[in-house]
Amino acid sequence: MRRPTPMRRFLPAAVLLVMLATTVSATTVTAVPALAAASPKVSVSWKNSAVTATGFRSTVGVTNGSGATWRGWTIEFAYASDARTFRDVRKVSSAKGSLTVAGVTARPDIAKGATASFRIDSRKVAKATTVPTSCTVIGAALPCSVNGGVATPGKPPATPTPTPTPTPASAPTPAPTPKPATGRDGTVAVGWLDNATWTTGSQSSVSVTNRTALRLAPWRIRFTYAATVDTIWDATASATTGGFIASAPSYARSLDAGAATSFGLTSKTAGGAGVVPTGCTVLDLPTGTDVACTVSGGPSGTPATSTPAPAPIAVPAPLTQPRAGRTLIAPYVDLGLWPTADLRAFAAQTGMRAFTLAFVVSDNGGSACTPAWAGFDAYRIGGPQDFHANIAAFQASGGQVVVSFGGAVNSELALRCTDPVKLQAAYQQVVDRFGVDRIDLDIEGTALGDTAANQRRATAIAGVVAAQAAKGRHLDVSLTLPVMPTGLLGEGVAAVRGLAVAGVRPVAVNLMAMDYGQGAQPMGAAAESAALATASQLATIPAYAALSAPARLSMIGITPMVGLNDTGEVFTRTDAQDLAAWSVANGIEVLSYWEATRDQPCDPSIGAYMCSGVRDAQWSFAHAVVTGATR
Repeated sequence: MRRPTPMRRFLPAAVLLVMLATTVSATTVTAVPALAAASPKVSVSWKNSAVTATGFRSTVGVTNGSGATWRGWTIEFAYASDARTFRDVRKVSSAKGSLTVAGVTARPDIAKGATASFRIDSRKVAKATTVPTSCTVIGAALPCSVNGGVATPGKPPATPTPTPTPTPASAPTPAPTPKPATGRDGTVAVGWLDNATWTTGSQSSVSVTNRTALRLAPWRIRFTYAATVDTIWDATASATTGGFIASAPSYARSLDAGAATSFGLTSKTAGGAGVVPTGCTVLDLPTGTDVACTVSGGPSGTPATSTPAPAPIAVPAPLTQPRAGRTLIAPYVDLGLWPTADLRAFAAQTGMRAFTLAFVVSDNGGSACTPAWAGFDAYRIGGPQDFHANIAAFQASGGQVVVSFGGAVNSELALRCTDPVKLQAAYQQVVDRFGVDRIDLDIEGTALGDTAANQRRATAIAGVVAAQAAKGRHLDVSLTLPVMPTGLLGEGVAAVRGLAVAGVRPVAVNLMAMDYGQGAQPMGAAAESAALATASQLATIPAYAALSAPARLSMIGITPMVGLNDTGEVFTRTDAQDLAAWSVANGIEVLSYWEATRDQPCDPSIGAYMCSGVRDAQWSFAHAVVTGATR
């Protein structure tokens, strides 16, 4: 999920031909042997689903079969359909019959033997194929094939022409003074927000938005700054005369066109020194590029150039328990974000008594079978920064937590941990560490089609449920899956069936009621349609077949994305209130939403993945859900 959303939440067409050349003379015709077809080093899996009259969704996997890490991967597809929206991939360019994509900022490379997974939603074009006819690797000599077809040779970078050695002049000509950037090629916009100030310093949040068509790899910005940087996170800093240079961190080197990133810092200020930079310059740009840099912001948490805040809505009485009627109200909280959510504070501000905590995945910096929040080694479960105190304090206040495994990015444990004993132990470790009686499995993207991982996961979870039962404790399991208004995709139904066959019937099949890619529509009504359709689909699974229609509906969960979705739809505050009322009235098992941190309007001081994309005041969606659930 998310998207951040996530999210958070797309050369003319060419087909490789093996040419036969012939040499013609007055007396003979001699055939030249055909060139051997290239062996694929990059294999693309392209599968279409959610097909409607006007469009479809493609789940794509790009596997690096070469012997080394593929840096800055880029592929051109001969693709005749109209790609509109993209998740977990960056669109470089598109033209009639052609589409070029590349890795996103946080994941620009593909390791040897690894697969980059992403999703594209496309509009149909009359008589056009819905799968690329070929693929071409840009910038590397790696042959590429789609769905096992003929491999097309890659396009390595052109060899630069050597620069001639200049003849020394009798007297050197002074270099001209650089002209100030005018922004001919776009602007990098910096939003600077001082969250706290004291007599000798301040703490600031900084957003950087790339409003150019360039990929900044790596990004570096020089700031004219009267204070001295003391500490910095999510970036690095080096002092310069009159300021400092902020550089990309090692784990997120690039900043894509149209993308945003953020970092934080504390500063030491001399008497009277300003706490907002007076200027900035983007460094390391290609020769001849003209990119402007702007800084906006102000002290005390109020951006200097902000527009008036939306009017707040009436704050309802908070929920007194995790459930409203039979429905668990448990919005997602992304613990991989910075600053980390204080769960007790979030509960007081939102009126919620339960949260779904996202996401535990395989530790990217350690063992494949080591669980960690967001894949960060520093956040490995059992370590000193696994948020145990934060979670325990919320639980002690009467709050309920649901730990969610998986998500749209990183690797769910079963994808990398292939040892069944270690896999079960990893899930068990999380359950024991946080003392939870409910977990969530968020399976999406290409992970949903990985039958081997799905089987490992189902077997391991069944083992954990049995182990808890042997200790006299129960463990509820929900399964979160992508959905359309017409119901689950085939892979989703198979995932529910597989878990049930292993002996675990999910307490809720939780639907990601978001990112349909079908254009504007009433998103609350679409979520209700998805719930009803999925409840009907459950009747085809033996574990649910004997249940009545209302009983099957009571085993459905719904999770919309509040505000602007990745594919352009908007889930409104009214949608939130109405869907909450409908869910409680119909006994929906769990109502969640993605994601509590996003429940605030956007401004230059925060990353786009941390705001709703609409103008509603902070906590408006939470208050709408509470109002609807209790009316």
